[in-house]
Amino acid sequence: MKHEYYFMAGLPRSGVTLLKTLLDQNPKIHSGPISPVVELLHYSNQYFLDSESYNAYPKPKAAHRIVSSIIDNYYYDVEKPIIIDHNRAWPGNIERIKTYINPNPKIICTVRDILDILTSFITLVHKNNHQVSYIDEFLLAKNKLISDDNRCDHLMSMDGIVGQSLYVLYKSLFICHDQSYLLLVDYEDIVNNPDNTMKKIYDFLELDYYEHDFYHINQKITEDDTEWGLKDMHKVRKELKKISKDPRDILSQFILNKYDNFEFWKNNDHRYVFQEIA
Repeated sequence: MKHEYYFMAGLPRSGVTLLKTLLDQNPKIHSGPISPVVELLHYSNQYFLDSESYNAYPKPKAAHRIVSSIIDNYYYDVEKPIIIDHNRAWPGNIERIKTYINPNPKIICTVRDILDILTSFITLVHKNNHQVSYIDEFLLAKNKLISDDNRCDHLMSMDGIVGQSLYVLYKSLFICHDQSYLLLVDYEDIVNNPDNTMKKIYDFLELDYYEHDFYHINQKITEDDTEWGLKDMHKVRKELKKISKDPRDILSQFILNKYDNFEFWKNNDHRYVFQEIA
């Protein structure tokens, strides 16, 4: 089957899994778990650049065909005609999409207030307090005290999943300049105004609208969260409703002050600085 390809990225704990599950209700759309396609494109392309045997007798058209065929082979057995491939790295790989998949890419990118993201992570860590999370494993390896403040700082660092995702988004908005391929979708809009939000997404993708069921959500495909070191990280509730804790009830005043107004995509702030944890 010939497929149309679109892409999804986003900040962690910002509704990506929820949005994918909703879109997958559409009988024409496949929107599954995170995929390795972007990494496969990168490493395959790098192989041709580094390979002595290839460079001794290069065949650029053949190399291009091989790399371009990766996504078709990955989704070969998917029977739906429209694919939405998810990986947080897509906004930073726009040229690869243009070169190997689609000259006019469209990427949906979910966002959420940073303090709400951190609150969601810390709440999940507390819920799974019987196990050592991947966040705590990192802190232990760095001889850091396990505390919620240090957990938040790690998440926001360039070693952390939030910091890395923020950096990709930052580069896409303020360095690459061309933002026409990117649609930012706020978590609050998904849960508070889902119908209008989904219509905006369909308009952006230039697809016919589908009436989604926000009260009977069936997560058909689930990721193995043991790979991410945090149970229920990608679990979706069966009904769309906001159940979020107030950051002021979970986070310290230090963290509340440190990461307040950190949403550079809202205030067009080009001065975003990424920190490192020593």
